[in-house]
Amino acid sequence: MDAMADKIENALKADLRAIRTAVGALPQIQTRSPIDLVEQGTRMIDCFENWLLDDEQTQILSMQPRHMFILFAAAYLGDIGLTDGNRPVGADDRELIYTRSAELIRADWHNLGIADANLADIIARVCLLSRSDDGSKPAGVSTDGAVPNVRLLAACLQLARALDLKATATIAHIYQHLPQKGRFAPHELIDFFSVTNVGPHPYLNATIQLKILCSDPEVHRALKHHERSVQRALEHMNQQVRPRFLYSDVIYEIEPEGYTPIDLKFSVDSSAGLQLFMGNRLYADKRVFLRELIQNAVDACNYRRLIDQSYSPAISIEFSDDISVIKMRDNGVGMTRQWIEKYFLAIGISFYQSNEIRDINRDSRIDFGFISQFGIGFLSSFLVAEKIVIKTRKTGFAGLAITIRGLRDYFDVRKLAEDFPVGTEVTLYLKESKIKYCRSLEFSGYLKTNIRFLKIPVTLRDERGNTTTIGREQLAYETAKSAGPVFLAALNFEDSEGYVRLGAKNLGDHIHALETSSGGVSVFQDGIFVTQMDSLLPEGARSHVVSRINLMGQDKCELSMDRNRMFWTADQHQHIKKVIRHGLVDVANLLMAAARIQDVPKNTVDSIVNNLAIFFDFSDVDDVMYDQLCEPLRKKVKKRFRDFVRISFSQKQRAGGTVEADGYNEAWQRAVLQSFVKRKEVN
Repeated sequence: MDAMADKIENALKADLRAIRTAVGALPQIQTRSPIDLVEQGTRMIDCFENWLLDDEQTQILSMQPRHMFILFAAAYLGDIGLTDGNRPVGADDRELIYTRSAELIRADWHNLGIADANLADIIARVCLLSRSDDGSKPAGVSTDGAVPNVRLLAACLQLARALDLKATATIAHIYQHLPQKGRFAPHELIDFFSVTNVGPHPYLNATIQLKILCSDPEVHRALKHHERSVQRALEHMNQQVRPRFLYSDVIYEIEPEGYTPIDLKFSVDSSAGLQLFMGNRLYADKRVFLRELIQNAVDACNYRRLIDQSYSPAISIEFSDDISVIKMRDNGVGMTRQWIEKYFLAIGISFYQSNEIRDINRDSRIDFGFISQFGIGFLSSFLVAEKIVIKTRKTGFAGLAITIRGLRDYFDVRKLAEDFPVGTEVTLYLKESKIKYCRSLEFSGYLKTNIRFLKIPVTLRDERGNTTTIGREQLAYETAKSAGPVFLAALNFEDSEGYVRLGAKNLGDHIHALETSSGGVSVFQDGIFVTQMDSLLPEGARSHVVSRINLMGQDKCELSMDRNRMFWTADQHQHIKKVIRHGLVDVANLLMAAARIQDVPKNTVDSIVNNLAIFFDFSDVDDVMYDQLCEPLRKKVKKRFRDFVRISFSQKQRAGGTVEADGYNEAWQRAVLQSFVKRKEVN
């Protein structure tokens, strides 16, 4: 037993030996070379032990040694359906192989060295889940009641088997891609190729390499088809299982013997995609790299606070005296080499949107939002930088210094001194052509606009040595900026926060009219500015009301790739509009109360009421809003609805004595509709 197996309890080690013995005693498939399922299982276990599982996955499985045992047991038992003498199974029928394997495990567990029926059932589920080509859950397979990591175990088993080109089911899959299957039998396929190495690619990051010698061009083509199917399966696994695999690509490097292959296929120019991510087509404002780096820093701080609630987060930005160098530092969680390979270098993958983060956050007594969504924001730094140096260290790991001179070049990675503090420091060396431009960017103003409501303060030191702290501002408006009275109402979100603002003009010592304002709703998410929208306000309020909302928790919306647009679901959009409408009730009532106290002349009050009533479309006024509206506004809304009903439904009323209006289901609306019926009856 080696390192991973040593973590299995002694009793389970004995069970594993019993399973291996039982599998070895099963009838072998009598082909030209009998298939040895013990040897096949041992090859897969060696794959788990030596390179396929990364530190994160190993740690997750090691937390419960029984999970490791289940994985090793499934490696031996996953293909025993091939050996069932009562029901012959063809090696090319993989679906039936795994189904029969599960049946045999459940029915004959006591003869297979398995300790009990419950454990046998979990092993059977892992075997069934591993049958799917794309890493998804096959129909009819339940994971209820199984161990929490059953999907990860199944994915490990599936990937190890697919990469074992000697495995019976894998050989059968490759054989299916041959254009002339009758030339030889499936078990003879292995005579035409041999695998000389399988494991991490020596210089391509996050890539699995299989080095293969091949003596037949048709077999060569079939192997390349199998490579594509493994690639698709790996991509689906990384979307479905957590923690995801360190690897994102598979390459079969095939050396031909006796023929010259021509491998032609359509390809996608990755450099074009990188140019999109780091160019003006995606980010219109070159200053956006500051926002993106801050978002990454905030996420790192929030993650560290999840695992250490006594920790105090800190983020700083420092400009050199000639603004040729910008340095950002956070004391967040930091990164390990595997984290860098698995998430930082994998464009489009964000660790902070992964299931493992969601599980940690869900189980915690405190809730922290994570901002990163796409894992591409760092690329915006190349809008202005010719070189970037990242220094990072995670608690308990050696620090790393990474020098990046271009997106299509290799990175220089070195170890840092042991005393480098936990966290991440990003240093941008600006392009010569951008330094003069950067002097006029007004970084401080840009950051105050974009991160002023961030929960973690950011310390900014400019090129003159002046220090400013940005963030932690209250979301409410400052009332002193208006010449007249200002009325503010907090919005009643469950997770988020927000305000609506309504100003008034004074004439002498009393309110004279509504103040004109524009700007709509300023939308922030997790304290970072996203966009301004008029559409969240009722049309009648857009000339007089402005609002700020900071979406957090369950109220958060999907963002566009440049994080400047919101993608709302219908329910999200309706919910936020409803919260704002209720806020408008509060702020309108405040203004009307002030007018009453000031004894504003009646004609002025009537004018204000008419203007405020336009805020409230009777179609959107629910019973709570209606009851909370002050009496003058309630009367105005009710009168407008009565006029609408009288004009729209008078003919129907005369004909049938009833008034029905689809969509008007609030109690106050039904009472108005019913009043027309009663009037008809009296007459």
